[in-house]
Amino acid sequence: MTTSRKLAGVLMLISAVTHTSELFVFGWGPVIAIVLGFAAAFGCIGVFLLREGDRVLWWGAILPSIAIVLGIGNSIRSGAIHPYTVWHLIVDFTVVPICAYHLVRNRTRTPAI
Repeated sequence: MTTSRKLAGVLMLISAVTHTSELFVFGWGPVIAIVLGFAAAFGCIGVFLLREGDRVLWWGAILPSIAIVLGIGNSIRSGAIHPYTVWHLIVDFTVVPICAYHLVRNRTRTPAI
């Protein structure tokens, strides 16, 4: 397992914790329900990135990409960017390329059947 994949896994686990902590900072609301859904998904992605297997790489590339769009959209809608959003965007903009790189690398390494 590569260092970059371990980094992506750890970042996703930390992101899951910080997403969950938003409930205690902002209180319950429709946006927090979505945030907690991402927290659960990111926790699972983080765990599976720390194991062998390629299927999780798709999840690690797609879900954080969706989170990027939602985070930027929410910041535009509210007219401000919160430090939580900045942190999550940094994580997402780090994890997505790592997962995409490993997907491409594994595809070129595995012969077609």
